[in-house]
Amino acid sequence: MQQNCKQCAVTFDSTDSDLQFYDKVSPVFGDKKYLIPPPTHCPDCREQRRLAQRNERKLHKDVCALCGNSIISSLPPDSPYTVYCIPCWWSDKWDAFSYGRDFDFSRPFFEQFHDLQRDVPKACVLQLNNENCDYNQLIAYSKNAYMCPGSYFVEDCMYVRKSQYCRDCVNSNALNKCELVADSTNCDGCFSSHHLISCRNCSSSSYLSDCTSLKDCFMCSGIQNKQYCFKNKQLDKAVYEKTLEQYAKVSPDALMKEFQAFNQTIVKRAQIQLNSEHSTGDYLYNCHNALNCSDCFNIEDSKYVLESEGVKDSMDISMHDKDIVLCYEMTTAGEKNYLTKFCYCTVASPQSMYLTSCFYLSDGFGCDSIHGKHQYCILNKQYTKQEYEALVPRIVEHMQKTGEWGEFFPIETSLFAYNQTIAQDHYPTTKEKAVAKGWQWRDEKNETLQVEKVIPAAQLPSTIDDIPDDILNWAIQCEATGKPYRIIKQELAFYRKMKLPIPRLHPDERHRRLVALRNPRKLWQRQCADCGTEIHTTYAPDRPETVYCEACYLKAIY
Repeated sequence: MQQNCKQCAVTFDSTDSDLQFYDKVSPVFGDKKYLIPPPTHCPDCREQRRLAQRNERKLHKDVCALCGNSIISSLPPDSPYTVYCIPCWWSDKWDAFSYGRDFDFSRPFFEQFHDLQRDVPKACVLQLNNENCDYNQLIAYSKNAYMCPGSYFVEDCMYVRKSQYCRDCVNSNALNKCELVADSTNCDGCFSSHHLISCRNCSSSSYLSDCTSLKDCFMCSGIQNKQYCFKNKQLDKAVYEKTLEQYAKVSPDALMKEFQAFNQTIVKRAQIQLNSEHSTGDYLYNCHNALNCSDCFNIEDSKYVLESEGVKDSMDISMHDKDIVLCYEMTTAGEKNYLTKFCYCTVASPQSMYLTSCFYLSDGFGCDSIHGKHQYCILNKQYTKQEYEALVPRIVEHMQKTGEWGEFFPIETSLFAYNQTIAQDHYPTTKEKAVAKGWQWRDEKNETLQVEKVIPAAQLPSTIDDIPDDILNWAIQCEATGKPYRIIKQELAFYRKMKLPIPRLHPDERHRRLVALRNPRKLWQRQCADCGTEIHTTYAPDRPETVYCEACYLKAIY
């Protein structure tokens, strides 16, 4: 069936298989199934709505409202929410059930739920089992990490987003099992390298794209199992080392421009996938029947899944990991969710709906910040099984009348300003347009840093050997945005170890440019430039790259 998106008015399809999925995950109470209706928003607007709940990088200094200790918080001090430090939020010093309330059938559900959210204390940042990771949101099982949102099992990393099992990495995105890697995106098993794009098992190399098992290579694209290569040409060791010496004084900006110009001349595969079948989208690994997905591992029989791992038979999932089965419209959560729907940051909460920041709450509806093994709760109030199964159907019927049933949390009720969430990365808008839609917006204030001096980035020495120790006491003005930033001690040690120059861009600008290195999460129809067969690819038809279907691409590189 075809529909027009309620938000952007674009026409989109809900296929027969989509409708069958909605039927399969619809809740049943007694002998009645409460059907989840087809979505009113197109896939992009649904994703935007989920991403608008997730603030990863905008952190603020505050104090815990319970113990008074200083904290780093994802919520600004002037927000309407009560914010606790991590130990207090996880403790039994307060009771989330004390904020419970009856459902009011004279009011819309989302209005009541937002009232509950305003009352229930929030964790300053959402973390689990970390050591020395205060400056992070959404991180787990990590040590000595700084600004590494969405990561787990990382150690001694800085400004590394959505990565896992990494050590000593900086200014990167979506790394897996990497060490001593900088300024890179979507890489797996790489070591002692920098400026890599979609590379696997590469070491002692820089400025590579779509390469596998390279060692001591520079400015290459689409090759594998090589050593001492420059622009895909084989050199002997002496010539290769002389080439590196010639480029040693070239600025990073000039190097990137030359690399990107060369990279455009190399044949591209339509979609970046490994060990995947019957799937569409980029950066898919070990996936089967994963349609319109991106940045995923081990996805099966699912659709519209983003940055997730271990998801099966689910739709519209963003940033979920491990044992996610028959789930719908979920964002930012962990393992063991089954038949869970319309939730933000929910772990091990099967058969629940409309939860935020809940852990181990099964059969819950409309609850916030409950952690511990509980069951049959509505608006943070405990019920018996019989009471729960009688009341939830009445709430669903009420939501059907108000038009809320089957919808994810509205953007206007997000805890965060739209421009401080990752929705702004992928669906950028202006303050005027956001405010007109009722979305929150937070104007960024000029940062005031307590430093000995401020230096424009252009005045930084070109080599790391000439950088003095007291740079840690300076503020640097970003050469692109003018925003001030500082270099931390751990970061300086990394650049010296890797012989890399001090970045001349603010961390926000570094992040923006990393995002820009990736193709859009959108598929266009093109023809394979070799065999002419119809393909779907993330390379827009007006781009200059030569794009091959998978068969022709593999034939060309092997």
